Amino acid sequence: MLHIRDSRNSTITKTSFKNHFNLNDTFVVLAQGHSGDLWLMWTDEVDVTILDHNHHFIFSLCINKMSMQQYGLVCMYGDPRHRSTSIIWENVLNFVVFNSNLPMFCMGDFNELMHANEKLGPNYADVNRIHEFCMYVKQCRFIDLDYSGPTYTWTNKRFSSVPTYERLDRCLGNAEWSLTYPAIIIYHLPMMYSDHAPMLVVLNMQRPRTNKPFRFKNWWLMEQEYHDIAKQS
Repeated sequence: MLHIRDSRNSTITKTSFKNHFNLNDTFVVLAQGHSGDLWLMWTDEVDVTILDHNHHFIFSLCINKMSMQQYGLVCMYGDPRHRSTSIIWENVLNFVVFNSNLPMFCMGDFNELMHANEKLGPNYADVNRIHEFCMYVKQCRFIDLDYSGPTYTWTNKRFSSVPTYERLDRCLGNAEWSLTYPAIIIYHLPMMYSDHAPMLVVLNMQRPRTNKPFRFKNWWLMEQEYHDIAKQS
């Protein structure tokens, strides 16, 4: 079970996270400037080897202990000012090419749009940046793994005027990943405590897919049974 978290809360410690969520280990890249820390956390269901990192990405090789399947993991935090985007993706491409025989999963906050309709607000999407982002994704042989739930994963929270909503967070994978985990489902959960929506990735969904989208009910949070089940999971 893998998690990535972008946190600006300096009071959170690795030890408190490990104890609270019964984690096997945690890897943290400390923040630079106004960006948050990058947290990669995992349970004893996987072996994780960190190969490279900076404040925009974490590259690792993982082994699913149950299936003994190895895969590459790229955890991203795209440059919000778009000054280092080309350098970030050059590093991603090198990691992908060097491990081209493996299933590859890439997830996180890319701070980019893939389509113009992934933005809702008073200003238009930057078509040139969209084209550039799609070019980087294509170079890495990634495809968007789709999602269930709300379209937009970020808002500027300017609700007193006209807010902006964008899909900045997503999950990508190569063809080998899609063949290895064909039943993967990615859920966009509600934005509750952050300006970003959490993403829940289920690798081996047992129930059959339906055309009915997943809906999170806010009243679930008032049920003790929901909290117990969520904590156990």
